[in-house]
Amino acid sequence: MEVQDREPDYNIPINRVGFKNLWKRVLIESPYGTLPIDLEINVYIDLPSNRKGAHLSRNVEAIGEEIKFPTSAKSIEAYLGKIHNSLLKLHPYAKNARVEASTRYGVNIEYGDLSGIEPAYVSISVEGCKEKRWTVSVGIYGITACPSAQGTISSMMNIKGLAPSHSQKVLLFGTIEMPGSNVIMRIEDIAWCLSKAFSAPAFTFLKRYDEGKLVIGAHRNPKFVEDVVRDAIRSLRCLAEGLPGETTIKAEAISFESIHPHNVYAYAEGRLSELPKKGCEEICNKKH
Repeated sequence: MEVQDREPDYNIPINRVGFKNLWKRVLIESPYGTLPIDLEINVYIDLPSNRKGAHLSRNVEAIGEEIKFPTSAKSIEAYLGKIHNSLLKLHPYAKNARVEASTRYGVNIEYGDLSGIEPAYVSISVEGCKEKRWTVSVGIYGITACPSAQGTISSMMNIKGLAPSHSQKVLLFGTIEMPGSNVIMRIEDIAWCLSKAFSAPAFTFLKRYDEGKLVIGAHRNPKFVEDVVRDAIRSLRCLAEGLPGETTIKAEAISFESIHPHNVYAYAEGRLSELPKKGCEEICNKKH
């Protein structure tokens, strides 16, 4: 009998045991063609109370017998799904497995006649046994113009038209948690929904005239960080139409304040079946 198969001194189950920060390069199909993506992967299983340890080398084995590049998949979800199935097969004593992957991914962001491939923070996970639960989270940057300061300045300076305001950079994450076995939620679609929630999205490269258009556009669409989170939830709710009602939609924003020494944070979540559809049709029509 191997050491891992023996009884532990203290008989309690382990909720998660495995490896963190495993690196894997995978070829993923995308709207831009087949792309190489570097994933940072965490793989876990649970452990019953009567086992001292897990055979952890099997976790690496589950990532793929062909460790060499390339390994290809139709999506990150499809790749993680294969790993999840392999974990449960290689660890017959486990009742639950969890696989997490994170990466940075380029998404196309558009604003009027401005566009660019911008970085998005992506994390995807799958957990469960026969019944899986998926989580897909995407984060991008944008900007907001403060409506309160804009109103105050307009009054102070008696400005009839567009008044100035302080603006800030905002990091917005949108998350969709859903049950299912064959789930593919495109990163590009989630990023599109998030980009519409800001006063204006952020771009890596802008010439002076484009900077001017972006700043003016943002000031024509002033928002609190609360508005950003609400608008993100509304857009994601539209995107998730057709998924099971118990799907959970989350939005989280950090506003890096320009005139304060602190930052502002907002978070909201709701079940798909309980979130109002107000404005969703307009968003869907604009996208499609």
